[in-house]
Order: sequence, then structure tokens, then C-alpha cells
Amino acid sequence: MPYNHLKFGCEFEFYPNEMLEDEIVDALENILKEEIELKQNLESNDDKNMNYKNELSLSAMGGKEITTPICTYEDLKIYISKIAKIIDQNGSTNESTGFHIHISTIDENIEVDFYKFMLLCNEALLLNNWGNRNAFCLNVMDVLTVLDVEEAKKLKNKKGRVWNLEKRRENSKTNHIEIRTIGGTNYQQKVEKILSELDTFIEIFNRSIKSQNKDKLYMSILQKHMKILESASKQRREKFLQLIS
Repeated sequence: MPYNHLKFGCEFEFYPNEMLEDEIVDALENILKEEIELKQNLESNDDKNMNYKNELSLSAMGGKEITTPICTYEDLKIYISKIAKIIDQNGSTNESTGFHIHISTIDENIEVDFYKFMLLCNEALLLNNWGNRNAFCLNVMDVLTVLDVEEAKKLKNKKGRVWNLEKRRENSKTNHIEIRTIGGTNYQQKVEKILSELDTFIEIFNRSIKSQNKDKLYMSILQKHMKILESASKQRREKFLQLIS
């Protein structure tokens, strides 16, 4: 499954063993292709290279983030396996640490239906597999049943990206989704589970690319969800639809 029409990236949050941080840097440099560099502590990530920097969103001091360059599906799997091993040997993770996957189309003019992606991920039971870890990965499907929408919007605006699925917008394009469902204590030891979920997310992403094809499963799920929305007040429903658009 080459997925030649897609590009990928991921982010690892963790706490390094301070005595071994030089070993982490050396290990990361050793897994890079010749044309890729390790950039440290940049204000914004260099998407063409690997990035290693402080992660201020973590609950304790000393948290770090490793970000892969934009890459192919095959390279992403290699990065996930090798970086997870480096983290396991030289650091630790807890409930506050996350692992984020980025999926987008190479053709930036393609549109992805985020609403469809969200509902199909929920149907595939992908949104709660790693637990409710912290305020930075709230379940998008809990908005109507758990969170007050107005409070959710304020929280989102205050803290930035807080949902476990995010539609990323760059230059008004809608071809990029960030998946923030994975993480927690010792997530780096669960590579097989991560890779299995990755494949399912990609399949759903492909189904969510806007086209003329009818998707009977999605239409059935959508009808059920719209009934939930219809049972809410008009004002609350409109706020929810605005929030996910």
C-alpha cells in the first residue's frame, strides 16, 4: 500500500533522561537519511527535516518533542519504530505525553470532509483506544454529550488545538488532518498497535476525500448523528456545526 497520493508526519512527546540526552540526539541523527538534518530548538518546525525541541504543553518540566520530516508512508513506519525505541531506551512517557499523526494529500487542492472523517473514526472505535489523557486531546465526539459547546470553544481558543482530531488549515486548504488520539504512559512500547491504527486512519482518510462516490456506511452513520443533533436546541446545534467546520 504505497499511498503515493499522500504525505505524512508525526510528533512524539516524552521526557528524556537528562543524563542521556546527548545519546538521544546522537541516536536520532543516526537514523536520518543523508539529505535530512536534525534541527534543535527552532521556534517553528522545519518540515523538511527532523526537529527536536522543548514541549511546553507537557505537565512537568523537561518535556521534549521529536517531529519527523514530511515523508512517505514507508518512511513514516520506519521513523515510528526507530524513534519509539530511542525514547524507550533513553526516556519515559506518562498520561500527559501524546503521539500525533499528520496525514495530507500531496495535491493541496483536494478537499477532505472532516465531518465524515470524524464520524467514521468514531464508528471504527478509534477515538478512545488510548483513554482520556488530558485537556489537549478532548474527544471531538463528546462535544454534545459531555462538554458545553460554548466552554469548549473558549477552551479551544485559549489553549489552541485541544481536540483528538483536528482539521489543519494552511492557506485556506482543507487537505490536512492531525490525529491526536494516541499517547499516554508507555505509548512508545506499543508500536504494533500504533501501526495498526495508522493503517485504519489512512483508509478512513481516503474514504473522506471529497468525491462524487456515494458511501452508504457513512450516509447511515450521518443520519444517526443528525438525529442526535436534531434533539439538541437549534442554538446549540448551530454552535456545534460551527465548531467542527
